Amino acid sequence: MSAEQLLLDNGYEGTKILTNYSYDTALIGVSDDGRAVYDYDLMVDWLIDKEDFTEEDAMEWIDYNTLRALPYMGEDGPIVLHRFWET
Repeated sequence: MSAEQLLLDNGYEGTKILTNYSYDTALIGVSDDGRAVYDYDLMVDWLIDKEDFTEEDAMEWIDYNTLRALPYMGEDGPIVLHRFWET
């Protein structure tokens, strides 16, 4: 199921999502103010698994091409969560 469909099915119509790469598996929830929340490590894993990036290249790609773009998405743009530990 796509991130967009998952959000729609749960009543979050209009929530901004990351679309440059399909980080659907990295979407882990929605904040109290209705912003999509993504897991950074899962975003890295997606690029490694689906695009054959190395871990270092995936992190550089996300940092440069995704995280730098978040401020331009507005105050209601997605949040990228950095975990302190593995679950």
